[in-house]
Amino acid sequence: MKLNNIYNEDCLDTMSNMPDNYVDLVVTSPPYNNWRNKRTQANKEDYWNRTNINYDNFSDKMTDDDYEQWQIKVLNEIHRILKPTGTLAYNHKDRIFNFECTSPLTWLLKSDLVYRQRITWDRGGMQAFNNVRFYRNEEDIYILGKNAKGFTWNKDQAKHMSIWKIIPERKNGHPAPFPKEIPDRLIKAFTNEGDLVYDPFMGSGTTAKMAIENNRNYIGSEISEKYYKQTLEGLFA
Repeated sequence: MKLNNIYNEDCLDTMSNMPDNYVDLVVTSPPYNNWRNKRTQANKEDYWNRTNINYDNFSDKMTDDDYEQWQIKVLNEIHRILKPTGTLAYNHKDRIFNFECTSPLTWLLKSDLVYRQRITWDRGGMQAFNNVRFYRNEEDIYILGKNAKGFTWNKDQAKHMSIWKIIPERKNGHPAPFPKEIPDRLIKAFTNEGDLVYDPFMGSGTTAKMAIENNRNYIGSEISEKYYKQTLEGLFA
């Protein structure tokens, strides 16, 4: 397994080539499978075109059961490759369909990982506003690991507390990029220089960029050839 490299492939293929207890930190945000939020009314077409996320060659249209089983499979592979001192930071949000809310904890708690904390990412607003409820302007970053204690932790980072008000990245070729402050804070909190950071859904490469800036090694997986090429151009331009 080559360090400081992004693999244009499914993350399960990448992780299958990693030994056990290999990675210090996983920072990622998988596709949310929110395709059923689409407004089918004619007067909502413009709204949907503005707010829908399209992931190039990934349709993100699974059944709830298939999506949950896929995520559990990914999470359990992350558990295998994580060091006992390692951490997973998993960005996701509640899914609402037909007025019923499903939390990512539904599948996170079925994985082999230990749930340690939730960070609230206050985005300062949300495009997909709907006045039928108190609409959320935040997402969640779930902190998990192989163990409940004994993980790498740089306590000076506790200053950020558990609610992070960070404006989303807008000027980026990817439909749902991380703002750089998120992986930057996570890398500084849960790793030391020279440690290995992995992102199984690399997207626009923000996790890799922050690993480089903080003198960490990185590995990424990105299934889209388009985003893969864009990330390489951005990293090594």
